[in-house]
Amino acid sequence: MEKKKNKYLRDISWILVILWMGVIFWFSSMPSTESNNKSEGTINKIIETTVNTTNKVGLTDKHPSEKKMNQVVEYLNYPLRKCMHASVYFVLVLLLLNAFRLSNVSLKKAIFFSILICFLYACSDEFHQTFVPGRTGQFSDSLIDTTGGILGVLFYYILSKIFKIRHKA
Repeated sequence: MEKKKNKYLRDISWILVILWMGVIFWFSSMPSTESNNKSEGTINKIIETTVNTTNKVGLTDKHPSEKKMNQVVEYLNYPLRKCMHASVYFVLVLLLLNAFRLSNVSLKKAIFFSILICFLYACSDEFHQTFVPGRTGQFSDSLIDTTGGILGVLFYYILSKIFKIRHKA
């Protein structure tokens, strides 16, 4: 029964990897105007919610002008989009590491192959974007994506050490 449970967990973990790659592909398939509008809309909502919340609790009592709001959204859009690049690959690496470990791959090999797959998928994703209206494939984005993956590996590695120490105690 335990073997069957482990097989299901392993299979599900690989399905999650593939599904997440599909999510990344879907995001990359959005034309630049649609993608940019979504990110600017999200930033605007966050700022609006923050201002309303701080006003409600009495930290502030003003509402910025629409011009000022647009300046802040424009200022934050680029760095937050790059953070999103890194974060989706952070998640991809965690899913890959989990799938490899459930497939009985050693931690060192799992780390190596997870970063390699992350990098190669990021490169293929940037290539894919060259076919999407208004988008361009940039190698620098592949490096940002891979950096997100490396941060995911560090996060996974630190957590695995913490759990190992706690499990021994």
